[in-house]
Amino acid sequence: MDSKEINALVAENGLRVELDSVKGKRTVAVREFKRGDTILSIRPLYEFPARGNKESTESRCAHCFARLPKRRPRCSQCRQTQYCSINCQTTHWTSRHYFECMKMDERAVDAACMELKPEFRPSLRMCVGVMRTMSFQTVPAWLRVQREAWHMLVTHRDKHPQFVLTQYEEIARVINTHRSDIGLDSTSDAIDVLCRSGCNNFAAYEPNGPRMSGYLCSPLVSLLLNHSCLPNAAFVYMGGMQIVRALDDIQIGDEITLAYMDGLQPRDVRQKQLSAVYFFDCTCDKCCGESARAQVDVLMSRALGVDGQMPEYLPTDYVQPPAIEPWVLRVIDILLAHCQDGGTRYGFDQGLLDCVGSLPPRNFSFAAYTHWLECQDDCLERISSECVSSNVRAWACVSAMYVLAFYACVYPPYLSLVGFQCLETSKLVWNTLVASEMSNEMPNEWVELGLSLDRVKRLARCAQNILRVSAEPSVSAEGDLSVESQVALLAGQSFVN
Repeated sequence: MDSKEINALVAENGLRVELDSVKGKRTVAVREFKRGDTILSIRPLYEFPARGNKESTESRCAHCFARLPKRRPRCSQCRQTQYCSINCQTTHWTSRHYFECMKMDERAVDAACMELKPEFRPSLRMCVGVMRTMSFQTVPAWLRVQREAWHMLVTHRDKHPQFVLTQYEEIARVINTHRSDIGLDSTSDAIDVLCRSGCNNFAAYEPNGPRMSGYLCSPLVSLLLNHSCLPNAAFVYMGGMQIVRALDDIQIGDEITLAYMDGLQPRDVRQKQLSAVYFFDCTCDKCCGESARAQVDVLMSRALGVDGQMPEYLPTDYVQPPAIEPWVLRVIDILLAHCQDGGTRYGFDQGLLDCVGSLPPRNFSFAAYTHWLECQDDCLERISSECVSSNVRAWACVSAMYVLAFYACVYPPYLSLVGFQCLETSKLVWNTLVASEMSNEMPNEWVELGLSLDRVKRLARCAQNILRVSAEPSVSAEGDLSVESQVALLAGQSFVN
């Protein structure tokens, strides 16, 4: 690359950028990374927290994106930026807010956003924030690196479909109308900024849960790391930093990859979306290879056919006794063993293929997954809203285990979504066992469904092992227990005879 600062940062982190005949370039490791190691850590060029139901009201900390408590500090200078704690306020000031404060009227940005549909407002905030950040004169070294990386990104303006450009033109019109009010003196082309950021932004999620918490523009990470539908790295946003971590052991010469989109979709849908949004054809091993995971992906991507049969064990009502297919429990056992013993990915992937290779599409496909996800959500809604029978609780556990088995077959085993589903399934099984014990309605057949105290503890420990790699299990959100605390409670449970 033609940037000394970027090249120095890349080398400092044990990485090297190489030319690639298909992708143009790729970033490879020049040292070994163990599972859970930090590969790269940098502050985004610009970031902002996700808003609440009322667009004009911030509900998250400007620094760490945690949910705000009732009593919240705010910047004493601009009186607009809010934080979850004094520590976040101090850290945010010393890291970046000192050169951002008073440079833009956030209330004017809120007013501009109200002229747009809700789905376009994050794009406006990101565009305005990037344009403002690019106009600062004196900035720290990390921001110089991000700004250099920004200029290296491609806009792909000529490849964007007309309906997207029309949306960007409307956002640019609103920005230009309010330019003086929001404190923008930049002459940057807003549409170019929107095109460049639109295919290079990241969504941040809570470090102790699967809820979206904010938006990041981090050009260096976008520039360095290519996409894979089965990546060996993922990032967590913590304390103002985008931290890229290894999801598996990475050897010298291995390419470092991220997932640009959710992999829980059929192959043809993923490829169409990557081509339409990011303007490239995916050639990752999961899409084009012959590995065990690629074969599992082919099986998952099958259509149900003209008859559209529902999954064989899916309940038509919750009166019938709960049942579960053997492959589901076998896949979960493979996941639990892998995350406890730290086996190889090859052995894990081959084990998955052995379990699902002979299943028909009605039982193993993305369509089947969708049915079981809907069943899980329906059961959970019933449990939260009314007094339900033990059968409904048992079906909730069964459907949650189906969802977990599908996650294990689609995602890397140490991805945080897999860990959170492990934890939620563990809590669901425990609560079901407790409710049944109290009402003396615990059939002996439930053990065959995987509804046992041993399963509760194994799932909880598996969640802990996964989330120590790809999340921050020691962090607790406002009013919630941390993952570590939840695991300790679940692992220590027992029944008194």
